[in-house]
Amino acid sequence: MNPQLRKLVATAGLTCALFLALPGPRAGAQQSEDEDFHYRWRLGNVVGTILGLFLPSQGDGELAFKLQKDGHLRGELLITSPQSKQGEYWRYGSEIDPRTLQPIRAWSSFFWRGRSKSTSDEIEQKGVLDISCAIYTIRHEPFQKPRDMEIWSDGKIYPVTVLPMGDEVRTIANRKVETRHYAIRGRDLPERRKWTAKVDFWLAKDQVATPVEIQISRRLADVRLELRPTATAG
Repeated sequence: MNPQLRKLVATAGLTCALFLALPGPRAGAQQSEDEDFHYRWRLGNVVGTILGLFLPSQGDGELAFKLQKDGHLRGELLITSPQSKQGEYWRYGSEIDPRTLQPIRAWSSFFWRGRSKSTSDEIEQKGVLDISCAIYTIRHEPFQKPRDMEIWSDGKIYPVTVLPMGDEVRTIANRKVETRHYAIRGRDLPERRKWTAKVDFWLAKDQVATPVEIQISRRLADVRLELRPTATAG
């Protein structure tokens, strides 16, 4: 897989698994039922369109969420494309302790043009959120002012700022959906590595703040995920 596109998909998976896996009435609440969300994704912007001439440019995303017997929350996102001819896929998963919001581990794997790779990381440092924990807080404790956070991503820690961008009406599967727009941006700090991705997401104004749209941007391409009609909130 093109390295830049792989980074986009990885960011999409990491972000999506967070957005979707952790609904509930308040931070730290237990999820009582398994969930399954379905998305459509596509590449965007000019360079992304060019990449699409050689690589899949659209496809399906499915997130399965389960509360494990040990009480931990597990979310896993599977990304596929009907344009793939060899059964290619990309998978991301994460597990957190819902009481402390402490990430426990994260993993990813992919199969692409005969090449496969699998990684898994235990997350040991305390007081650092992974993106899933951060989004969990945002979904259930929305805020009106920018908030700085420390984010764990792929084994590294980055300083980021979450920006409330205001209310917006989005068109999802030909339906108008009232949403709250948030953006995650890396911060420039001396002697700290910067998170270079840009993530925007739109949460429906429903009971569980359903993430109806997600946009992940890097230098060469964008990936946009949109909730499929059967799961669209309104």
